[in-house]
Amino acid sequence: MRLVPILLAALLAAPSLALAQAPEGAAPQAAAPVTPAPAAKAPPVEEPYPQFGLALTVGAPDGAVLSFTYSPLYWLLIDAGFAYTLAPGMVFGLEFRPIDFFVAPIIRGEYGYYFAGDTANQIKKWVGLPEASWPLIGDASYNWFSGLVGIALGSRRGFTAALEGGIGYLSLNVKGGTATSGGTTITTEPYKVTAFTPVARLSFLYFF
Repeated sequence: MRLVPILLAALLAAPSLALAQAPEGAAPQAAAPVTPAPAAKAPPVEEPYPQFGLALTVGAPDGAVLSFTYSPLYWLLIDAGFAYTLAPGMVFGLEFRPIDFFVAPIIRGEYGYYFAGDTANQIKKWVGLPEASWPLIGDASYNWFSGLVGIALGSRRGFTAALEGGIGYLSLNVKGGTATSGGTTITTEPYKVTAFTPVARLSFLYFF
């Protein structure tokens, strides 16, 4: 029974003995430095979509078109271009590409206008009018509105090719003229011919 008090006394005296055995003036040992865990890497920041592009288009009634494209949102494209067929003209378009993928559907609306040029001479030949009556047909210009759907292939951050088709409403504006035949002078008034027509476009667009 006397063994228990002796063990308790020994346990209480052990810390005091350890301090007494340490050399005088010895500095206490510093704790080992704690190495912080490496911070997790932040996910890479995705580059914004380019907003400007240059497109080359061939089609009907568009003709050949060189246009500049502005894209404020990845799914919205606005373009304006210089065009040429029988005469110089211009084409404006608004295009939606709702899916950001290598293959993307297209919904497009556009307006085009061609100034008077060689259009009237070609009309005279196509209709088969005799040359004596050619002066009755003056300068001719045409404009159209169209709606198209199609598909685009490529990268929204680089090069894309698109094929589109739809229907357009075309107006042919012809000025009148004056001709003299057999001593008789004939004058025609300006007139307009309108019709629905199929529309097709093949375009190549590069974003930069």
